[in-house]
Amino acid sequence: MAKTLAEWFDEGVRCFSKPDGPGAILAFEKVIDRDPAYRHTDGDNPYFYLGKISEMEDRLDDAIGYYSNAIAIDPRDEESLIGRGSCLCVTGEHDRSNSDFLKVLTINPAIRKVKEENIYYAIAVNFEKMADMANALRYGKKALEKDPLNYRFQEFVKLINKTTER
Repeated sequence: MAKTLAEWFDEGVRCFSKPDGPGAILAFEKVIDRDPAYRHTDGDNPYFYLGKISEMEDRLDDAIGYYSNAIAIDPRDEESLIGRGSCLCVTGEHDRSNSDFLKVLTINPAIRKVKEENIYYAIAVNFEKMADMANALRYGKKALEKDPLNYRFQEFVKLINKTTER
């Protein structure tokens, strides 16, 4: 008896969790071959998982492509926006990375999984890498306002303040 798309997808998730990357890739590719726009009942799609696998294997260009495919299916796919944004940051495409992170902030906070302060922090780090210390400080302070006890945010703001005082 042939597996349904949902069964192949579930198999991919099981393999991803083991971890069994080759098994996950095979299962997710079976889903894509039969329906490139497939979305599981939980809203996930195979491109997100293929992006995650590629990212973990340091194949960032492939990961960006898979995440982009996932976002084409669901432009508000928070996990794929964050995954692609993170990969773009590593590859030095900071403007595009910030664009993805800012899109995550437009998702209704009641359903968004990632805390606002963590997104602000990611944007701040991107601006720091771009040597745009004014915006790095602006977003670092936004993160710190949301979570004033976060040591990482405190240290980041202190560091950027020192940099801009010189």
